[in-house]
Amino acid sequence: MAAAKGRVILLVGPSCAGKTTLAKALQDLSSEPYLAQSLDGLFAATPDAWGGSGQHTLDGFSYDWSAPPAQDGSAVRRIACGPVGWRLLQGFHRAVAAYAEAGTNVIVDDMLLSLDVLSDWAEALAAVPTLLVKVIAPRPELLRREAARTLHPTPGLVNGHYDLHQAIAADIEIDTSKVTPAEAARTLLDRAKAARGAALRRHAGSR
Repeated sequence: MAAAKGRVILLVGPSCAGKTTLAKALQDLSSEPYLAQSLDGLFAATPDAWGGSGQHTLDGFSYDWSAPPAQDGSAVRRIACGPVGWRLLQGFHRAVAAYAEAGTNVIVDDMLLSLDVLSDWAEALAAVPTLLVKVIAPRPELLRREAARTLHPTPGLVNGHYDLHQAIAADIEIDTSKVTPAEAARTLLDRAKAARGAALRRHAGSR
């Protein structure tokens, strides 16, 4: 007998929005197991030569510092994706779909690199019950959190990816400056039970 499909809670938002903390709260409070998957996990699994400052970084994942500083003088850094990086992202998305098709619930922690990434998520998860969640906080608060990071600091990523996430229409928006991780997790677990992927489907075919 085939297992019932698992659900996906897809958390998208800029750096320092609180996605990882929220994912952990979801796991801790859920009465069902949820497997956590993340963009950072994909980066960690990517060979060094195709990420960071490796010799093939432009084909994989690279830092783009070409944008001028923000109006307040703070840095702007984006993560760019080359053709190899794009294939890795597509594989990541379809691996999450395979987990769900096998009956496993999944929480995804993702900072979108472009709207094309969201469109590909929509394609990969077309047959999977998915709750699309925008995790956000006011830019000044995110910049404060970014400056306070001592473990793996990422200056510039808040400004680099903030505006992209502002434009996303999600099933639900969580402002982590207003609610605790536990409060947000309880809300999302209730909403996930009825998730059908309506918001994510609106982003399909936009590439």
